[in-house]
Amino acid sequence: MTVSLLMALGLVTAPASFAAPPTGDVALAGLLGSRPGATTLPVQISDQVGGSIDVGTGNFLLSINALTLPGINSNQGLGATFNSLSTITAPGLAGPRWTMTLGSAGSLATASTGMIFTAGDGYAALFTAVSGSTTAYTPPAGVKADLLKTGTTGWTLTSRTTAEVVTFDSDGRATKVTDRNANNTTLTWSSTKPTQIISTRG
Repeated sequence: MTVSLLMALGLVTAPASFAAPPTGDVALAGLLGSRPGATTLPVQISDQVGGSIDVGTGNFLLSINALTLPGINSNQGLGATFNSLSTITAPGLAGPRWTMTLGSAGSLATASTGMIFTAGDGYAALFTAVSGSTTAYTPPAGVKADLLKTGTTGWTLTSRTTAEVVTFDSDGRATKVTDRNANNTTLTWSSTKPTQIISTRG
């Protein structure tokens, strides 16, 4: 399924190109998105648009579910998420302070001490490089996932709770989401824009 609808709605635009994962903002780690254990005030706008206010940080999270991709075990929501406290003001995949949402697929960015994984809702986690290793990273407290560098081709992020694996290319873009039964959702990119998404049902 293409992302033409998101583009037509103005939720997906072309950001500046990059030849490697962009540099992430470590200061945002753990502050945006659906923070674990956070107290929030819900703001429901419609059946496809909803938001919440994080009482601890004051961040306003707005989520749009534009499409639902049918899956073998479960469906995947495709949309966009806005975080008011995000420092990403340059146009990105969905405009300033917006990120594209596709289930658990997020993106990777570099940091001086490791890699930053940013989920579709904007929640960012800093994985610290393991001393003496060129492939392993230590997840932050409370994050039950393992990040592994796969040579020069990219990274994999494996959930310890669901056994789901997200595969990233050398630019930090999610290209495949594999569930515990080896069913794949694949993403195709042209430069910095997603052009096709194929769910586990094809």
